[in-house]
Amino acid sequence: MKVMASSKDTQMMGDRNRFPTTSWNLVKTARKVEALDTLIQVYWKPLYFFVRQHGYDNETSKDMVQSFLTTLMQRDAFAKADPARGRFRTFLLAALTNFLKDCAKAETRLKRGGDQAIFSLDFAQGESEYKLDVAHGEAPEMVLNRAWAKNLWKHSLAKLQGDPAHLEAFHLYVAGNDYATISKKTGLSESAAKTAVHRLKGHLRDLIVGHIRDTVSSEADLEAEVAEFMSLLS
Repeated sequence: MKVMASSKDTQMMGDRNRFPTTSWNLVKTARKVEALDTLIQVYWKPLYFFVRQHGYDNETSKDMVQSFLTTLMQRDAFAKADPARGRFRTFLLAALTNFLKDCAKAETRLKRGGDQAIFSLDFAQGESEYKLDVAHGEAPEMVLNRAWAKNLWKHSLAKLQGDPAHLEAFHLYVAGNDYATISKKTGLSESAAKTAVHRLKGHLRDLIVGHIRDTVSSEADLEAEVAEFMSLLS
């Protein structure tokens, strides 16, 4: 079921975004398959959009993103990154910017395929979304940030678990349907639908804030990232 971000997205977060401590837990454990997969799935498309918005064609952009991610892995950059410098997104943007500068200076044509393409990424879908979502002339940094928010939203939605009827009710709610319509389409009573939506809203909020918490290094950065996430979806 396709779910698009709507005006209700920013209502999901509420005020439950405070945690006593924050750390780059997800980044620090990137050697583990699950943590690495989460990082790649949330961030590869924003990176691709960023490179495309710098004027590279889609084939070159695919090569650059694959090469960039491979380089980070080979250098163990995730584990070596310094949390004291702030948000993981800031680190990633700076690293990619420097990578593009190095590529431009070397005037190197990246080799496709072989050992370099170690990540299975749907670049065809990414290119389709890029053409649909990104305006010509928009700042690459803003393109990356909006793609990050949208990708994190989709990733978190996909992680929701529960009764199929409850999940359907929640997706219908996010899509803008009223509870009478939700009840009719799911077979749930309106009361049951409201309860399911309320519970899943809390779960979704915890997933999103939990991910952000694990990619920042301070309470102030956590609050700033959550606020930016909501503003980027609105």
